[in-house]
Amino acid sequence: MFQTDILIDTSVLPSNIMSLRDDNFIDFVKEEAGHAAATLLELQGINSVKALLMTDDVYSIINVKSKSLDAFKNKYGYMQVDGTCIIQPGVKGNIEYLISLLKKKCVDDAKLVKSSKRNQLSSSLTITTDTSSTIRKPTSSVVSDSSPETMPSKSSNLSVAEHKSYITDTLNNWCKNNKSKDNNERFSLVEGKDYFISLQNDSSGTSKCLTNECPALKKNINNPPVSSPSSTNNQQSLTTSDNVLQLIASPN
Repeated sequence: MFQTDILIDTSVLPSNIMSLRDDNFIDFVKEEAGHAAATLLELQGINSVKALLMTDDVYSIINVKSKSLDAFKNKYGYMQVDGTCIIQPGVKGNIEYLISLLKKKCVDDAKLVKSSKRNQLSSSLTITTDTSSTIRKPTSSVVSDSSPETMPSKSSNLSVAEHKSYITDTLNNWCKNNKSKDNNERFSLVEGKDYFISLQNDSSGTSKCLTNECPALKKNINNPPVSSPSSTNNQQSLTTSDNVLQLIASPN
């Protein structure tokens, strides 16, 4: 049996078919389904795709007894003895084709919208997952000369002033935690005197701070006190070199 579905090709429809109204819609119907179909729809005030698809029976008007319909009935239908009219099969076939074509267009558009939303959701979830995987938890460890350590992570959105304040606070806390060495309760570091802060970003976006060599600081770093397990968790890590104390604040 011949499958009429192969005749339904929505590519023949104009891209703005769903927005056509009134004369523009009727002109389209004339082009695609013929003058008889266009006249039948126009007589019923069907002026858009939605109006056509929402009309239960576009042929019911044929049985309405009205002189205004006589011209259409005589031209495109067969008047019977009992006064009823049967519309020409070709006219009916064109209208059925048009309705099937527009229904398929609506279904295809709905599938496209659904697929687009699914892809957007999938893309959003992928971006969220990728962002989450780059977040590193801040760590704290005991100072080691053999393995450079990184300071606890701070947000890359911090201003220069906030970065400097964070580094200064970290150094002050480190000094406070190491005052017990040599029983030196006055051990401290002063910015601008014992060290200087200069911020810069490398190619990876990492903020780096370089300070000059401070004898008091280098002495404490090269000869760290033995820490108990409880104090180890509170001690801030610093990186040493021959000439420079380097602090790296990596963005989350």
